[in-house]
Amino acid sequence: MHKKTTAAIAAVLAAAALILTGCSSGSDAASVGAASTSAKPVSGGTLTVGISDWCGAFDKQQTSGCNFANIQITDNLVDQDPKTGKIVPWLATAWKISDDGKQYTFTLRKGVTFSNGEVFDAQAVKDNFDSIIVLGKQGNAFQSSAYLLGYTGSTVIDPTHLQVEFSTPKAGFLQSLSEAPLGIVSPSTTKETAQQRADGVIGSGPFVLKSITQDKEIVLERRHDYTWGSPLRGNTGPAYLKEVDFKVIPDASARIGALTSGQIDAISYPSSNNISEVKSSSNVFKRASAGVVYTLYPNTANPILSQLPVRQAIQHSINRPEIKKVLLDSTTDAATNIVSTSFPGYEDLSSKLAYSKSDVTKILTKAGWQKGSDGIWAKDGTRLSVDLQYSDPTQTQLYELIQQQLRANGIELQLKQLTAAQITANQASGDWGLYYGNLTRPDPDVFLSAFTAKFAAPRIKTDPDPSLAALIEQQSSELDTAKRTQESHQIQERLIDEGLGFPIEQATSVIATKKTVHGVGFTAPWWAIFGAAWKEQQ
Repeated sequence: MHKKTTAAIAAVLAAAALILTGCSSGSDAASVGAASTSAKPVSGGTLTVGISDWCGAFDKQQTSGCNFANIQITDNLVDQDPKTGKIVPWLATAWKISDDGKQYTFTLRKGVTFSNGEVFDAQAVKDNFDSIIVLGKQGNAFQSSAYLLGYTGSTVIDPTHLQVEFSTPKAGFLQSLSEAPLGIVSPSTTKETAQQRADGVIGSGPFVLKSITQDKEIVLERRHDYTWGSPLRGNTGPAYLKEVDFKVIPDASARIGALTSGQIDAISYPSSNNISEVKSSSNVFKRASAGVVYTLYPNTANPILSQLPVRQAIQHSINRPEIKKVLLDSTTDAATNIVSTSFPGYEDLSSKLAYSKSDVTKILTKAGWQKGSDGIWAKDGTRLSVDLQYSDPTQTQLYELIQQQLRANGIELQLKQLTAAQITANQASGDWGLYYGNLTRPDPDVFLSAFTAKFAAPRIKTDPDPSLAALIEQQSSELDTAKRTQESHQIQERLIDEGLGFPIEQATSVIATKKTVHGVGFTAPWWAIFGAAWKEQQ
């Protein structure tokens, strides 16, 4: 997070939503579960959480927002261990995968109901998958429908057994079933229109949506008959908290003041300018997003960025240790790979990302570039100049530092602040150079979504390295875990070596709670869960 401005701190974390954990103060939490205290959990009370902004639609199958609220309302067929990446049973107690990886047969838990009394069974799961495909065709469920790519249908064998079919092998399907976009909603919800679902869904989770006050507040209340929680989440029964109350407090200083004065129990995105103040009376936690780190994505269709030597030169022109020293506080780390340290199969590739002015000179000189009188490299009358398009003004400080670093190596970076709509239009037309973003998913299929033309359109129109794209697609069909991990490592190295992404910093969530709050935890990607959370009663 950026030291110089409170607004920049919040911006770096804007994609993170709300993440809370019950680990010790200042730790990089990596697991869900019981509180970091020997005290016995207390039932009752309301946990009041200050959040930075309003989140919009309340159907996770349609939106990437509202994770902090939606994930408390729905359950998943399986869960993923944040420490190991292992997939464990939840609403599905067992499964079988065909030898060709195209067919999954699930055994479902008995006795589960949705909060409106409807029964969870094989038909309900089929209805979920089928409705997601419909929403996807309507353009309303990009992420969830992408998880079901190749889905040809489901067959209800009996109320507790479902057979799911795909046209191609789906090695990442089990992991996708643990993700919030594939959280199971009630049969009646699947029959609603997209807009009706956006107003709130019915799930089988430990909390239900009690009330919504537009732009101000979201209140969840405990479901008393809940007895089927994931074994990873520290509490398989009813939530300890009676309610969770999310209050929108946009100003970071106001959120900090509300926490330190005792008006609320937790806040999202405390500013690094106030970390010492917050730590004196609260717990401060961090967790890296499990997925692709914040990265500068190059437009490989651009005449300059299509050249491998140019991309390699840019990779070695970015001084990540300097970015850490100048702009990032103790809660956020510079990138050491294209994926985060919490990603299953992560390996430290910082040596491949090392800043080296001599390597830049060697690479560009060999490729026929020459330094111009203004210090910028040029070739055949073309200056080595690229643009970075962005819409968030609080990121300017980071981009200006990268601009300076590239300039010191003879590469011109033009910063263009545009509206989000303009950037989207430019990406569709191909009129752009660099774009900054991240993507959370603790599975190698994240490479499909971030780096292949098949899934990352319109940003990527043609795969710059067809053999790498083939490897990325191959791993998605590889059912041998060891081989798939090996392929993931190869992909990580090739993405860096070929300059198909310039990783900058880990996407990290930083939050603070009262010291009387315990047991709040993480899902594997990084979303907060409250089923095991509790607060000391005064």
